[in-house]
Parts: sequence; C-alpha cells; structure tokens
Amino acid sequence: MDTLREYLLKHSVITNRDAENIGIGRHILSDLANQGEIERIRPGVYQKAGELIDDFVLISSNSVRIVFSHQTALYLHDLSDRTPNTFYISVPQGYNATHIKRRYENLQIRYVKKDLHPIGITTVETPLGNAVQVYDPERTICDIILDRGKIDRQIFTDGLIRYFKTADKNVTALIKYSRHFDIEDEVRRYMEVLL
Repeated sequence: MDTLREYLLKHSVITNRDAENIGIGRHILSDLANQGEIERIRPGVYQKAGELIDDFVLISSNSVRIVFSHQTALYLHDLSDRTPNTFYISVPQGYNATHIKRRYENLQIRYVKKDLHPIGITTVETPLGNAVQVYDPERTICDIILDRGKIDRQIFTDGLIRYFKTADKNVTALIKYSRHFDIEDEVRRYMEVLL
C-alpha cells in the first residue's frame, strides 16, 4: 500500500501495467477500488479516491505514443489563453487509435510519419499538476504552420506572437525542425515579421 501511495503522489493515476511494474497485482487495484481507497476512472486506470479527474492524464495514460499537439500544446505551453474544448493528440502512423476515439468525442487525432513522431517530445505539467507528453514549443509552432488552414486564425496568430515574445524560445531548434517538415522558408518569413 505504501508503494502505491508513493506512486500516486508522483503520478496521480496508475494503470494495471504500471502496477505490475512496481509489483502490485491487478486484483489488488480492483480490491482497493471496491474498498473505496482508490477509484477506477476507466478500465485498467485508477486514481486516489476523491481526486479531480485530469482529462490530459486520462487520454494519455495508456500509451507513451500519445503526444499532445497543436492547439492543446499551445495551451499547455501558455501560448494560448483558450482552454481547448477539443484535445489534439499526435500518434505515429499505423497506431491503432480506435480505443481512444471511442472514449472521447472531443478528440482530434493526427497521424504522423514514424520518423517524425518523436521530434520535439517533452513533458509538461497539466493545470492539475500531472506530467504528460507534449510537443515542445518549437515543434508546436511547426505543427500549427503546417496545419494553419485548419486552425482558428486568432489562435494561430496569438500562438505565433506569444512564442516569438518568450525569452526562452529556441530559434535554432525551430529552424532545425522546420527543415524536417520542409517549411523552413515559411518559418523564416514569420520570424522576419515577428522577431
């Protein structure tokens, strides 16, 4: 029980797989949920009883291949004031996301070439203080430039302006990423205007 409490202090949720990795059987999680010590928030995923449910963690808890991207990444990096009513995630091509699509109506999934998927993955804290995978700001800027026709113009413009005003922007990484996505000229045009 102490191992489980420690784990939940650090991660807020635990999956059946996570529990097995730290030596706790699935049946123990089920028993603890029946006793009210923890609560089952969906099949195979549990959290401390009475905690607020963190949708970011809930969406990403069953796969390391799920990465928050686009407008959701802008929000998580404080490059947008709009709390997303739709969660944007990216997964590698070939990943079967059917189980996620069934669970969440407010989800947009972007399939990314396998060699491009890992570029810029980092970890941030959600508003509820939980760690989730998200693309870094530079990758996010590349993503919104690539998909600018599908993004609200205000969110797009605000994200770019905020990014170029931040003190910790990494223009070198931005240029490097833009080469991977074949948008270097476009990125440089935005830089000329906004820097």
